[in-house]
Amino acid sequence: MAVWDWLQRIIGSENALSKSMAPSQPIVQSAKARTGRDDIIAYAVKLSGLVLHQPDAMAFYHTTFADYIDSQARYDDFRKQGDLLDKDALKAHGLRSNVKVSAQFLATLNDRGCSDPLEAAGVIGLTISAALCSWRDLEGFKSKGISEVKLLAADRQPGPCASAAAIQDRKQPTTRASILPFETCDRLGRCACTYLGWLPIMDELGIE
Repeated sequence: MAVWDWLQRIIGSENALSKSMAPSQPIVQSAKARTGRDDIIAYAVKLSGLVLHQPDAMAFYHTTFADYIDSQARYDDFRKQGDLLDKDALKAHGLRSNVKVSAQFLATLNDRGCSDPLEAAGVIGLTISAALCSWRDLEGFKSKGISEVKLLAADRQPGPCASAAAIQDRKQPTTRASILPFETCDRLGRCACTYLGWLPIMDELGIE
């Protein structure tokens, strides 16, 4: 029991450990270089496809997500950062009068994002959140000397994307694991995939 408790503290919850393990196979998903927080934010913002490709737009997300995960901020608080629109401006954008949206956030959106700013905020925020959380987890595993991870693909509606489903529960080197969501993910804003750290002792104990 002591070993089991130790494993849970190091690599995840009991529910995560109980998932079945598929045979180890080569991982075909290309790994994205992981350097720092700003790089991860930039990756997620670009992946969303809702933001202008301009330095000022990217700077907004680097600033508003600078303390995310470590702070108590919600993933969508960034849309309120800056000068909040008044009722007339909100109406002009087709938004309810009680919505909190800043002019600075709106200025970052491309035409697709501007068509539904609130939906865009949700997709952008959750994509950045997923990317930063996976980056934190992978860097944490690496710092603890955990050399292998498994992808636990999303098990809630609408399910994992094809890339995640293809490598679900398969072990891969921690240093090669890609930041989530994957570049080919079509579940942006709904990605619930995570990584589980894997230790050799877990194979010896027959943990699946």
